[in-house]
Amino acid sequence: MSRADAIFIANCKDILENGVWDTNAEVRPHWEDGTPAHTVKKFGIVNRYDLREEFPIQTIRRCAFKSCVDEILWI
Repeated sequence: MSRADAIFIANCKDILENGVWDTNAEVRPHWEDGTPAHTVKKFGIVNRYDLREEFPIQTIRRCAFKSCVDEILWI
């Protein structure tokens, strides 16, 4: 597991524990059965990576190669 994976998992746990749920708000997305698709969010998360240590790539989620190339070229 890369350092980017560990940061991603820590961010997910932090969002679930300390994030803000929109359960009291009217939401547009709905599940197939018609129930509202509420979300949890946390704004202002910034990740910093030292490229001298390793390239920040996630290995725990699948990602299309073209999307990875587009992201690298954008940076």
